[in-house]
Amino acid sequence: MTKRDRRDDPWNKIASRLDEALDDARTLADERPAPNTRGVDKLLTLLNDARRDVQARELEARVAAARAQRLESDLERQRRRADVLVRIGKAINAVRELPALLQLVIDLAVDASGGERGLVVVRDPAGGVREYSAAANLDAGILRQPEFAVSRSILERVFRDGQPVATTDAQNDPDVNAAPSIHSLHIRSIICVPIKSKDGIIGVIYVDSRVTTNALLAHDPDLLATIADQAAVAIDNARLYEDLSESFHELSTVKAQNDEVLESIASGVIIFDDKDTITQFNRAAELTFGLSGSTVQGRSARILDTWLPGFTALLEQHKAAPESHMQVEIPGNHFVRGPFHLQITFLRIRGSLPGAGSTAAVINDLTESRALEAANEAQARKSEQIARSFERYVAPHVVSSLMRDPEQIVLGGTRQTATMLFADIRGFTELSERLMPEQVVELLNRYLAPVVNVVFANAGLLDKFYGDGVMAVFGAPRPGDDDALRAVLTAGQILEQVRALNEQPQISWPLAVSVGLATGDVVAGHIGSERRLEYTVIGDAVNLASRLQQIAQPDQILVDERTYERVRTRFAATRRLARIKGKAGLTPVYVIHG
Repeated sequence: MTKRDRRDDPWNKIASRLDEALDDARTLADERPAPNTRGVDKLLTLLNDARRDVQARELEARVAAARAQRLESDLERQRRRADVLVRIGKAINAVRELPALLQLVIDLAVDASGGERGLVVVRDPAGGVREYSAAANLDAGILRQPEFAVSRSILERVFRDGQPVATTDAQNDPDVNAAPSIHSLHIRSIICVPIKSKDGIIGVIYVDSRVTTNALLAHDPDLLATIADQAAVAIDNARLYEDLSESFHELSTVKAQNDEVLESIASGVIIFDDKDTITQFNRAAELTFGLSGSTVQGRSARILDTWLPGFTALLEQHKAAPESHMQVEIPGNHFVRGPFHLQITFLRIRGSLPGAGSTAAVINDLTESRALEAANEAQARKSEQIARSFERYVAPHVVSSLMRDPEQIVLGGTRQTATMLFADIRGFTELSERLMPEQVVELLNRYLAPVVNVVFANAGLLDKFYGDGVMAVFGAPRPGDDDALRAVLTAGQILEQVRALNEQPQISWPLAVSVGLATGDVVAGHIGSERRLEYTVIGDAVNLASRLQQIAQPDQILVDERTYERVRTRFAATRRLARIKGKAGLTPVYVIHG
């Protein structure tokens, strides 16, 4: 300290004056020695003590000033550190997307620590380690290169142990200088700290600096650890935000799809909450009721009682047993359409909270379908009546074919084997001359009704009536192995019906019937013209059966040889030879017994 500086300092001024006084006293003592120097020595001692006290106070002041300067420097550093942390906290907590957040974290960490390069690595919540491209002044492609091996080993060590790694002299640090990259890249300072959350270690922050840099890495692991703590909270929030965003997006997508489905389905859908308030009213429901969904949404279900009396009672009935699906049909009245008929299915929609379930009413308008069903039933009854009436004139299978497909009835026939039956009343011409025409018709109807029933009961085809005779066919249009058997059974039952008819008291003139049967190849089909058709059979067997009926005795059944061969195991018969018109010589015939 110069002499001038000492004069400017108050303590120095005092010390200087004391020094001068001491020097003057010494000079005076030397020049004028007094006989008694005790007083002078005492004065000199006091001056020396005062000077030492002044020097001690000066030293204490200097120490206090240096301490105050250090405290002021520490305070300024802590203030800057707090400012950095506040700025970092505000910045990283304002970012919600995880990739952008990680990039911001490493940028702020490098800037706050004065490092050159940095990397943040975050563990995948599903397992494993996911390395994001969140790096500062570092090519992401180098992460897997050999020159980054030591840095990667440090990252893995911090991940594994959860303890920070820091060095300010990596060139001489035995834990890290073994790698050639430390020397080749001139790395001097390294700080790597874990990012810890409530779930454990979720990542690490790595920052380093080289020897050649002008601003070496500030060796402050605590600052980087504090940044890591803030990053952990921000990362958890970002992940939560990401999960919530995905869930919200999924829910929005599902809701949009549900709305589209509700609007696209043909059935009306009305959804009620647990307080019976209408929350959804789709397009089909609007068309059914003639209402806009906006006019009824948010209103009580009781409004629907206006169109569907008793609707709310049905809704309450379903809510009493919500686990089952309840389906009802209910009539209603529309202001414009008039009466309508609806089918309503009540379904429970479960909510995420207990007791928060909603109820859906699926509505199908059955008005038109019920009207069509009624019209179809009426048409079916009418068609059945027509068919029954038609069957009195046309063969039943022909009527059936006409009802199924009228276009299938065409001219032509098919060749097949069948058994013919002719039954005729003997002596009817003479009888008709004795009776009135009305009596003849009544008698024929009494006779023909049971005969027709017998033919139909044995699956025979009533081909035609000819006067007092009946022609039936067995085997056309669908042939069977038992055609001849059914024909012979029918012949015997016709005779039984005639005997029963003759026993009635109102019959004055008993009847006698002869029956002829023959089996052979015939052509069965529709014969006539486009304007008039008739289903019949043509062939030699038809003529033979007619001839056998003509020569048969009253109450007798005559069959040809081919027919008898097919029923001989069931019926006894007597063989005869008969002359048949149109055939040369004698023809064997059989009289059926029983």
